[in-house]
Amino acid sequence: MEENNKIINYLLNTKEPYTIKIDDMNIEIAYSENNKTFNECMLNILKRKYKSG
Repeated sequence: MEENNKIINYLLNTKEPYTIKIDDMNIEIAYSENNKTFNECMLNILKRKYKSG
C-alpha cells in the first residue's frame, strides 16, 4: 500500500512523469499507436543515437 502511495504522489507531483533525459536527449514516453513494444522503441532510439554520434 505504501508503494502505491509513492507512485501516486510521484505522478501527481511530477511535471512530466513520462519524460526521461539521457545525456543531452529528452525521451518522451507515450502509448504506442502502432503496437510497437517499449523494447523496440528503445532499440530504435539507441540505433539513431549511435548513427548520429
